[in-house]
Amino acid sequence: MPTISTEHLHIDYADHGDPAGTPVLLLHGWPDDASTWDAVVPALTAAGLRVIVPSLRGFGATTFIGDAARTGDSAVLALDAIALMDALGVDRFMVAGHDWGANAAEALAVGWPDRVERLAMLSTPPRLGGMPTPPFEQAQRQWYHWFMATARGAQAVRDDRPGFAHIHWRNWSPSGWFDEETFDRVARSFDNPDWADVTLHSYRARWDEASPDPRSRWLDDKVRETKTLSLPALYVQGAVDGINPPSASKDVPARFDGPFAVVTLAGVGHFPQRENPQAVSRHLLALFTGDPADLADTTDRSLYMHKGKPYLAGAAALGVIAAAAIGVAQAKRTAGPLTQVAEFDHQVTGVAVTADGRRFVNFPRWTDDAPISVAEVLEDGSLKPYPDGKWNSWRNARANELPVGDYFVCVQSIVPDRQGNLWVLDPGAPGNEKILEGAPKLVKIDLATDRVTKVIKVAGDVALQGTYLNDIRFSPDGRTGYITDSGTRGAIIVIDLESGTAFRALDGHPSTQVDPTVTVTTDGKPLVRPDGRQPAFAADGIAISNDGGTLYYQALTGRTLYSIDTQLLRPEIDERERAGRVTTVAQTHVADGLWMSRAGVLYLTSPTDNAVSRLVGDRVEQVLTDPRLRWPDTFSEGPDGRLYVTASHIQDTNWFKPGAPASIKTQLFSFAPAG
Repeated sequence: MPTISTEHLHIDYADHGDPAGTPVLLLHGWPDDASTWDAVVPALTAAGLRVIVPSLRGFGATTFIGDAARTGDSAVLALDAIALMDALGVDRFMVAGHDWGANAAEALAVGWPDRVERLAMLSTPPRLGGMPTPPFEQAQRQWYHWFMATARGAQAVRDDRPGFAHIHWRNWSPSGWFDEETFDRVARSFDNPDWADVTLHSYRARWDEASPDPRSRWLDDKVRETKTLSLPALYVQGAVDGINPPSASKDVPARFDGPFAVVTLAGVGHFPQRENPQAVSRHLLALFTGDPADLADTTDRSLYMHKGKPYLAGAAALGVIAAAAIGVAQAKRTAGPLTQVAEFDHQVTGVAVTADGRRFVNFPRWTDDAPISVAEVLEDGSLKPYPDGKWNSWRNARANELPVGDYFVCVQSIVPDRQGNLWVLDPGAPGNEKILEGAPKLVKIDLATDRVTKVIKVAGDVALQGTYLNDIRFSPDGRTGYITDSGTRGAIIVIDLESGTAFRALDGHPSTQVDPTVTVTTDGKPLVRPDGRQPAFAADGIAISNDGGTLYYQALTGRTLYSIDTQLLRPEIDERERAGRVTTVAQTHVADGLWMSRAGVLYLTSPTDNAVSRLVGDRVEQVLTDPRLRWPDTFSEGPDGRLYVTASHIQDTNWFKPGAPASIKTQLFSFAPAG
């Protein structure tokens, strides 16, 4: 790479593409280096752009001249960038920055609005108007900021640069997104003698623990004073960013009053240009070469992330990434092999795996009087009634003896929340038939004490006769539950978990109902009862995006996946408005369970072909099939990212096979997610 000298730096940079093309400046972040853009550059140059990629001060071969202050505030990085563009004779340009580079790019737009034409910020929100003290949850994510503000923390950073950087690569993006060879190559850029000083100053200065570089104070002050920017702009957000999640970026749109869009990349963490370079290339091209009036918020589910190969190199990259400018079909990937975890003597439906790896299952009393409703699966595969024997002591034969509100009657689903609780969803309808009055309920169990701490009874005007409470998902703050009603008249039941109040949303809406054109097939033929009836289950599978903003659902007897913004599932929203805002996500297949993984991938079970599939854009692709997986039912995810799925064998019950025993053997399986 060539080096150009400014007043204070020898700047190492690369200059790609047509020298006469429209200039684009790409600024990398921390802890990263200029190679972060390697898989993006070919698509931009293929579109005729001139792409300039420098190493920031303190990184790689960019070095200071003389005794210039070893500072790293974002304003001084912007001064470096302007000095580089001046030295190259570039007047007007567009800029994209990641992490540190995002805030340097923002400062460029503030300081030189006559020169910066368009702006893309990746993964780090703007600092326009100043930086307030973050909420506690965000401050916890930013622990390393406060760590570096201490003398001991600073010394630890100096003593182990790669170790300090490596923990952030691990924590800020989904497990397995990079390989060690890639990290080691990037970490060599941290060998720069000024890296530690620049790093420490950057983080201290942003919280006023250090002053900005005297040369850049005017620009730092101007960024604090500026409330909004009006140039065409894009904010690219990883849906599972471990340091700046979507919840930390909700105020970003208010910082822009010109053409602007937020792009959320499903399954992507803090390094989108490494994790999903095709998607980043597409969206940058839309900004840099398209009509700004066409910018629109979007969630991109293309998921171009090969685990262990975060970016392509050489001639192959040039061909593949250049093609990304017009879109490339994602290669099909398969999941790891299916492993049996446990086998049961009764029909299982739900599974829950907690943050510390405990595993739970439930048995719904559809065709037999199961002796346990909720159980913990122990290491040897045996079952322990959970939370205790009393809650599991109800029996069909004793229905008139035991109060249905104080016992598990017909548990359909068990789901952990993020607050350390296991919730048990009991539709209170043994045999999937008549609701026993007072039986439909949600039971909250504290996993730390294994004690029931709350019982929420679902009132009769919400759990109607004919309702079947099927599955539940929770808002990230643990205050709201969303339940599918797969019964006679489908709906989404929204429940306030603090007050216990609930209401029916999308009640009778086509998206929550049985699709009469769909025939459920298993083993190559239609699944019917002896009297000719087909399964007719309304809204069944349910999932929620990791930021809690989007709810996904599908009727089991259906082939269409729908979604709705959870802000529309509030009681004050008019039902007509809610109904008009339902979105068709994809045409799928008959599906029972849905699961949004922590990596942002939506998985679906496929009972027709004993399979698991996943959503890719507006279609689904199969990732696993196994003849043992008879009627894959419900998902959960382990702390290591491994997915668990139950096989409930619905087609093998005496509902559909006359003469079959009331009790049938079922299984719990697990598999590594698709790579």
